[in-house]
Amino acid sequence: MINLATSSARAVLILTRIFHAPIEEVFEAWTNAEVLADWFGPVGFRVTTAEIDLRLGGKYLIVLQPPEGEAIKHFGEYVEITPPTKLVFTWVLQNQTCRGSVNQCAETLVTLDFKRLDQSTEIQLSHEHLPNKEAYDGHQFGWTSSFECLDIFFINQKKIG
Repeated sequence: MINLATSSARAVLILTRIFHAPIEEVFEAWTNAEVLADWFGPVGFRVTTAEIDLRLGGKYLIVLQPPEGEAIKHFGEYVEITPPTKLVFTWVLQNQTCRGSVNQCAETLVTLDFKRLDQSTEIQLSHEHLPNKEAYDGHQFGWTSSFECLDIFFINQKKIG
């Protein structure tokens, strides 16, 4: 189901997931480049570059290599940082197949709300200003699969620790 933002009539993707890790560790997984590089991206994708300048107006760059095809650059800047409960950043893709639609490559906005639940953490991801159904579907797949990878990352951390 697509939720439409009333102000812009563009799709808003909302996903919620619980991770079995403390809120501080989950927040760090999103804000520490070395940690993010260990899990980020859909299953089968590999992070080749992760750079994070975690401050208001600071930039980030994540380059993902899919199993086949050209690397995809994700970049933007931090709009709000409230450790360990909230992270808001712009989201732009470069080298993305846009199926002839310039709008699909538009700058969008991602909000992560982290909620402490005993020894677990709930994340609600809101991805706003998605310009069309193709962008919505692609990001729904990407974020859902990335959440699966983050879950596996925390399971593996518990096995090591």
